[in-house]
Amino acid sequence: MNIEERNEKGKIYNNFRGSLHMGMGAVYIALGVAVMYYRVFGTIELPLAVSVTLGVAMLLYGAFRIWRGYMDLRQNRRG
Repeated sequence: MNIEERNEKGKIYNNFRGSLHMGMGAVYIALGVAVMYYRVFGTIELPLAVSVTLGVAMLLYGAFRIWRGYMDLRQNRRG
């Protein structure tokens, strides 16, 4: 395997990883909204402070994952 083939496989992997970060970020944001909206999950009822804290943490982490995926994709297109 020569160096060009190795670099091309690295670009494909980086594109996939960036897309995966963005997709998982969207999942975390959806879960954060769901945790804040639905405080009762089956037999478990979360107190308001716990549901809001957990929901905000998931929203922030989801936004971070989307930002990281965007930066990965942007860096891959440049170089």
